[in-house]
Amino acid sequence: MLVGPKGAGKSTIGQILAADLGIHFVSVEPIFLDVRARLGAAHPLIETAGFQAVLGALRAALGVHDIVCFETSGASAHVPWLLDALRQEASVRLIRVLAVPDQCLARIRSRDASIHIPVPEEQIERINAIADAVVLPWAAEIDNRGPLDRASIVSTVRNLLTPGA
Repeated sequence: MLVGPKGAGKSTIGQILAADLGIHFVSVEPIFLDVRARLGAAHPLIETAGFQAVLGALRAALGVHDIVCFETSGASAHVPWLLDALRQEASVRLIRVLAVPDQCLARIRSRDASIHIPVPEEQIERINAIADAVVLPWAAEIDNRGPLDRASIVSTVRNLLTPGA
């Protein structure tokens, strides 16, 4: 599980892991966008329904793939519930993704908005402050505060997958 601020590069990292290591990557934002389209953005249970849909997608992926990766900011109160549910079914390794706030905002401004949950910048700053403060039992850390270092990302995750690591 990749955990870090919005715009930290978690989706890009997930795509790299899929391409270079054959890890199945589940992008959660399209799942949330689908739930949003079905329920409406103002629905009071949209976040709960979104996390339930993510869990369903992860369970389906785990039924087919040995290793599955997904991303989250970690800022939602639903993350502990999701982690508990996943830990009952699979080994979960948490990877912290570090990024600079200004770089996150620049990435958000330049990415394809059609596949990401629309969030006002002031809310992104609040979410990212919470994401930066998340404390979990990290198995690894990916420093994405500068230019993307594909080799380092792949090496970090490969080491997690190596028996005895």
